[in-house]
Amino acid sequence: MKQLLAILCICTLSICSAAQEKLSKTAIDRASLRCYYAFSKKKPTELKPYRVDTMVLDIGSELSRFYDPARLGRDSLIAAKMKNTDASIIKSISIFKGESSKDLSGMVGTVSSNAAEGESIQVFKSKKSNQLKILDYVGMGQRFLYMDSLDKMSWKVLPDTATIATYPSQKATLSFRGRDYIAWFTTEVPVNDGPWKFSGLPGLIVKIEDTKGLFSFQLVGLQQLPNPQLIQLDEKSSLKCTRAEFEKQKLKQGAGMQINFNAGDMIIAEIPGQVDYTPIEIE
Repeated sequence: MKQLLAILCICTLSICSAAQEKLSKTAIDRASLRCYYAFSKKKPTELKPYRVDTMVLDIGSELSRFYDPARLGRDSLIAAKMKNTDASIIKSISIFKGESSKDLSGMVGTVSSNAAEGESIQVFKSKKSNQLKILDYVGMGQRFLYMDSLDKMSWKVLPDTATIATYPSQKATLSFRGRDYIAWFTTEVPVNDGPWKFSGLPGLIVKIEDTKGLFSFQLVGLQQLPNPQLIQLDEKSSLKCTRAEFEKQKLKQGAGMQINFNAGDMIIAEIPGQVDYTPIEIE
């Protein structure tokens, strides 16, 4: 039994990110402003987005954090399931990876986490250092951390105006790592920030999308937090790498993993297939 539990811990350690964060995450700021964005993704050959997720941008005095709370919540359920399972009632553990992967969705007791559902990326922006820290992970693999810079965005502010999400906004354009973007920002929210890695305009970015219409972020809500919320960063459980190294891993990303526990028998399996990954950054 001890050997089986050791195998289980090794195979699930990296995917249970919420459990890891409880042990190793560090408070780095407090957010007083929370912005909600609809992030839609579309395939080049399709007319409608294949997925829309609600992302959150928490803005503090020194840092901000951009993340998908729904995805983190689903990952937390997996972590809780593993943590609360009584080891004394586990009779057997079976692990299926790679070519032996299988779909457990038809089995009673299955808890699943699909890498294609939601965004696992977390983007931390530092106002002082002008640096980004990116946390992300791939399927059942290790969580990765890489550094990036805010100095590489050369905006062109235009005179065009519009009302976006009830805010009077001004147009700006940007060429960034292989894609051209049209953005709208508002000086009524005087923060130098925006969704994903975007920032550097004299006001909050309320909408931005690439000119091919594949990726779009639009503000759908804004909340002043009466009780500032901690912005926390987990670096200790992450493997440091470069952006290029991470993108190579992302291209190999599987469809996720599933856990089934029934009558003392536990099955951990990768979902068959791979995610059809279209990177935002192509340079």
